[in-house]
Amino acid sequence: MFDQRFFKITIAVLLFHAGLLYLIQSGLARKMTEAVIAPEIIARIIPMEPPQQPPAPEPPKPQPQTPPKQVKVVTPRPAPPQPQPTPTPVASLPPSPTAIEAPPAPPAPPAPAPEPAAAPAAPANSAPRAVGMDEIECSKPQPIYPRQSQRMGETGTTLVRLTIDENGKIVKTSVAKSSGSTRLDDAAINAVQAMRCKPYMLNGRAVSVSPSQPINWQLTN
Repeated sequence: MFDQRFFKITIAVLLFHAGLLYLIQSGLARKMTEAVIAPEIIARIIPMEPPQQPPAPEPPKPQPQTPPKQVKVVTPRPAPPQPQPTPTPVASLPPSPTAIEAPPAPPAPPAPAPEPAAAPAAPANSAPRAVGMDEIECSKPQPIYPRQSQRMGETGTTLVRLTIDENGKIVKTSVAKSSGSTRLDDAAINAVQAMRCKPYMLNGRAVSVSPSQPINWQLTN
């Protein structure tokens, strides 16, 4: 027995395929496919307009200059000279016989006699006064005989010249006459420099002096 249901289904499938084939041939299917696919997004870049700069300020309008005021210089006119009054002459009168004469001025007192000039002071940088050792007060020198000179038998006399200032201080020493030995001369200088002296007084004033001190070097047995 023929199945009607199966026959209807077969007819429906055939009709569906026939319709689909028609649509494909007629381009309707392609349109439907394009409608189903999402449309393509097209982006267009619009260039940005540059920022508008503010309009430049208008230059200040020049103000009208006011012309300087003219000053009128007025020169003063000199005043007319004033007439000088004429002096009234005074009549001279003869001297009166009863007039009292003024007494003469007393004579001026005599000028005082000038005081005697003081004695000029000696210059500070004057040369020392040459004196002998017996004219000044100094301690005795204490020379020390060098051992090397003793072993070598050196003897002699050293004459030392010294300079003493106003305060009695020995400020300079030198060998005026050598003993023949440098060691003995150096020992004599050291002995003289160790001396102590008092200021030398001349007319009540201390002066610088320059005496000479002999130092004898003799060996004793």
